[in-house]
Amino acid sequence: MGKVRHGVAGYPIEHSLSPVLTAIVHAHLSRTDNVELPGLKGVVVIPTEGVENALAWGYAGALPSPPDWDLVGSPLGKFRANTLLDRAVNVSMDYLEGDSRLPDATLAKTESTSQRFDDDEVWLSLTSPLKHQLSAAAVKCVDNAMDIRSVNTLRWDGISWWAASSDGPGMCMVANAFGYDFENVLGITGGGGTARSVAAAWSANGGKVKQVGGKRLLDDEGPWNLCDEEPKFSINFDDDGGDLSVRYQKMEGDFESRIDYLSKNADGRWLLCAQHLHSWANLWAPKYSEHLPSLSLLLTRLVAVEVQLE
Repeated sequence: MGKVRHGVAGYPIEHSLSPVLTAIVHAHLSRTDNVELPGLKGVVVIPTEGVENALAWGYAGALPSPPDWDLVGSPLGKFRANTLLDRAVNVSMDYLEGDSRLPDATLAKTESTSQRFDDDEVWLSLTSPLKHQLSAAAVKCVDNAMDIRSVNTLRWDGISWWAASSDGPGMCMVANAFGYDFENVLGITGGGGTARSVAAAWSANGGKVKQVGGKRLLDDEGPWNLCDEEPKFSINFDDDGGDLSVRYQKMEGDFESRIDYLSKNADGRWLLCAQHLHSWANLWAPKYSEHLPSLSLLLTRLVAVEVQLE
């Protein structure tokens, strides 16, 4: 079996928790019977405002000047950072399904596939300002990511770059976990890449969307079901207000206090975990989607790693 490298690219990016999630899910699946994954060769953060630099890392396999990762104060890929992350992830594996006190939601079923893994896989997570920068000629899509100009997940399988948009399905999962179903009207402020992905996914599941303002608005002709009805809940993609958050900040307190907070507040960690699960289920390892950790377990383990690294 080959190796996989994972990078998360955008700007700013040194605070990103995506490398933690990749390491947690990979460790979880590697401990699961009848699952054969490429070994995790490394995780990195790629500070860039141009998607071509993220792709260049995918081809070259190295960064000329890797930045310090905020969680450990040294670059990922170096011995110190890798050792600290590996130890923290191993500690988080002590938490099992059923241990979490967090709300949960079901991961949508993915069609099984006999997907082969290449000897040198590359998986990329894209964040702002990169989600709209790829051209259709550069990638193959497994969903409508190029149509809505919101690509946040990439995979190089040794032959082609494949792309997907997991923000929208992820946010639908978070909304369900916090008690909002697709009969509820969603109010959206903003119209950037994440907003487009969420509006498209909510509408694809039968929901309605009301645009309630923003620096940028959703296109009138997009794949979303716009309405003028009063929203049941809202997401503010410009200033991160509303009922569900899209961003996260450094947390304070011990493990118990953080779990208690996250059980009542849809901090951006919820979206990060949910969209990450969808990236695995739809693009990186879809044939193992039924073996992925639950949303609540993944978030529990994420908190455990953050506490351990401090």
